[in-house]
Amino acid sequence: MEKIQSIGRWKSEEWGWRMVKQADTASDLEAEEGLTRGHKKKARTRRLLVEAALRIYAQRGGQTVSLNRLADEAGVSHGTVYNYFRTREEMLEAVGIALAEAFSHEVITLSVGLSSGAERLAVGVRSFIRKAQADHEWGSALVKVVRFAEGLRSALAAYMRSDLQAGKQQGDFRYASEELAMSMVVAGTTGAIFTLLEGMELEHHDSAAAEMILLALGVEDEKAARIARMPLPE
Repeated sequence: MEKIQSIGRWKSEEWGWRMVKQADTASDLEAEEGLTRGHKKKARTRRLLVEAALRIYAQRGGQTVSLNRLADEAGVSHGTVYNYFRTREEMLEAVGIALAEAFSHEVITLSVGLSSGAERLAVGVRSFIRKAQADHEWGSALVKVVRFAEGLRSALAAYMRSDLQAGKQQGDFRYASEELAMSMVVAGTTGAIFTLLEGMELEHHDSAAAEMILLALGVEDEKAARIARMPLPE
């Protein structure tokens, strides 16, 4: 737009060249707008496929999903699916990561005012469990996908790495391996979700799971119990 405005101030004898530059600039803007529309359309289609895959996972489990079944569920051609995912494993991982990342952003927002790594970690564990309590389809999809997608486990671990490091620096956590600690937290959280989906829900299920995970990470008994029972941030 700045280019177009500056062109309008040029002398009349330069009119012909100015008109060409205006046309070129307009074409550039149209091309950029078209590119943006194309990206938005691709994003919408990918989101449509992800949502369809989540429905299939929740109903039938990840092992039964095929790209052809995904196409039928999403109401698109089989060729469209292959434009986004070359294999079932790629689709499985993409869906799982999207599922975890979307909710992880919400959890990070909840924890923004907390300086304690142990408290932030507990908020994350409890929030995931409570989300699954409120939405069994979401919880079922998460548990089924996490079994098969290594990328999903990595994505979840990446969000908790800073909390684990902070907790260790603050003297609350004691662990020999950060990678093992992250795997344990992911496994403990998804295991707690699985048990409640199977009808084995405890009273204060989220707090009980968070306390057990904190204890496993080395937090002292009384402190682990207190942190696990703190009111969740609004």
